[in-house]
Amino acid sequence: MTELNSAIPDAAGADVSDNETMNAALGRAAREASLTHARMGRSVPVGRDGGVVWVTPAEIFARYGLDEFGRPKG
Repeated sequence: MTELNSAIPDAAGADVSDNETMNAALGRAAREASLTHARMGRSVPVGRDGGVVWVTPAEIFARYGLDEFGRPKG
């Protein structure tokens, strides 16, 4: 029988029991999902101050330092 707290490798072989690794992976996934929706012109719901608010594509792009079309500013 395996121990519940033992390290479980993911598909790429990384140790997913490491909180820092997991948080970084979740952050990248959330960023990519948000940007995908924004590029399709869709707002996304987020939890803010104990409630749910809709974040517009423009707000999503601004959050990641992109222009209104989702391209790097510059």
